[in-house]
Parts: sequence; C-alpha cells; structure tokens
Amino acid sequence: MTGRILRLTVGQLSLTFGMFWLVMSLTVAVDRHVFAGAAIAGGGLVLLLWRRIRLPVRLVAAGAVVAGLAGTAVGLAVRSVSTGGMYGWFEGRGWPFEWLGRGGLADSPGEARRRAVEDGWGVDVLRLLADVTVWAYTGLVLICLVGLAARAQKRRGTPERAE
Repeated sequence: MTGRILRLTVGQLSLTFGMFWLVMSLTVAVDRHVFAGAAIAGGGLVLLLWRRIRLPVRLVAAGAVVAGLAGTAVGLAVRSVSTGGMYGWFEGRGWPFEWLGRGGLADSPGEARRRAVEDGWGVDVLRLLADVTVWAYTGLVLICLVGLAARAQKRRGTPERAE
C-alpha cells in the first residue's frame, strides 16, 4: 500500500513538474530543456499508469538504473567552453546538465585557462543527481514503450480462435 501511494505521488509530481518544464521551455529554443521536460513528464505518466502497463518490475527498474548511469556517462562527451569578464575561462561537461566543470580567472585568457586546468574538475552534485534522474526517466519510458510494442506485436502474431 505504501509503495503504491509513493509511486502515485512521485508520478503525479513528476508529470506536473515535467509538463511545467515543457511549457516554460517553449520560450527558449534549447533542446536539452525540451528533452528533460519530456523525460520527466513521460516518466511520471508511466508511474501513474503502471498498473495498466503490467511489465516486469525488476526488468524495468534495472533498465532505468542502467539508462540513468549510462546516459550520464555518455553525456560527459558534450563539452562547452566559454570565456567572460576580464579574462575568465570556463569549461563544463554533461548533458542535459553540465555537472562537471572547471574555471579560472586571470589577467589574460591563456593564464585563465592554465589556472582552470591546474585547479582541476569540480562536481556539482545537485546537477549530477538531476542528470541521472532525467536519464533514468528516459530509460523507464523507453523500456516501457519497447515492452508494450513487443507485447502488441506478439498479440498481432497469434492467430485468432474460431468459436
């Protein structure tokens, strides 16, 4: 009973937050905002409709965890570098959220970059958690879509009974 209430609460909050995020991202032409909002809204919808979906819980949960970790790791391939102010150099990695970063300030752009590289990488834990969550929701939605499509294909392939 407690698990069902928790699932419904997280599902409703996720659907509401994801839809709000999607509506707010209409004013900004940034693909990562649309992706994150759609993933969270879709994951919330899956959680709300879980009893109707009827897929193996362990398989879906394992797939969501793997997708969360794999998506976050692959997202590190996305790199952004910016300069600003009186010679600041900043580099970030991660998608849809930059959760790994380094930066430096100095009297010249080259010196700012050298300081940033020398100081090393820093982890933004909240953005990391958000990144893992978005990728886990994405995995949840994709696994459920594949499972439902496979079930529909299997039903389509079985011959109808003559009565």
